[in-house]
Amino acid sequence: MANRKVVRVKRSTKYSDRIIVHLDDKSVFRIPEDVFVLNVLHVGDEVSLETIESYGKKMRLQEARDRAFRLLGFRMRSIAEMKKRLKEKDFETEEVDRTIDYLIKQKFLDDKEFGKAFVKEKVRNKKIGPRALKEELFPHYISPELTETLIQEIYIEFDPYILIEDHMRKRRIEKKIHLNDKDKKRLTDFLMRKGFYWGSIQEVYNDWELI
Repeated sequence: MANRKVVRVKRSTKYSDRIIVHLDDKSVFRIPEDVFVLNVLHVGDEVSLETIESYGKKMRLQEARDRAFRLLGFRMRSIAEMKKRLKEKDFETEEVDRTIDYLIKQKFLDDKEFGKAFVKEKVRNKKIGPRALKEELFPHYISPELTETLIQEIYIEFDPYILIEDHMRKRRIEKKIHLNDKDKKRLTDFLMRKGFYWGSIQEVYNDWELI
């Protein structure tokens, strides 16, 4: 196949780390700057279709990384979640896998660190129990084993007993207060919706002499 001749080389005005190359057949391709500086092209140079295709693959890989960093700019992500989001943007499996490998090696993706930060933020701000926390983790595709570890560890730091007491105080429940069956059921339903197990709720009820 015939080579193509370079007729113009310029830096992208939208993305400063990308170089745009115009060819004599009026086609255009982009090159990541870090790739371009290793193989500088000048006006008049000839490039083969294989070379253009190679540059295209490297550009797609750069675009996948850029997309990943934009997603990480909003918040931390789990590995599986990031993989899913990149696939939704129509990146090829190889592009996604190489991007994920890069992010893991550079410590930008780490399920354990993501999970630790995530559960701490949820329990501290929402004061939820283990069942609700497990549901919050589910959409992020954390492994069952890591999920159980995260839940066990966070409720050492945040005792469910104290969290339940906090909820009860906010609802103006006092120790040894008399609650009729209807009010007690309403309180129990609320705490169950917050994700606490009945055993933990009952322990607080007993200590507060609500039963």
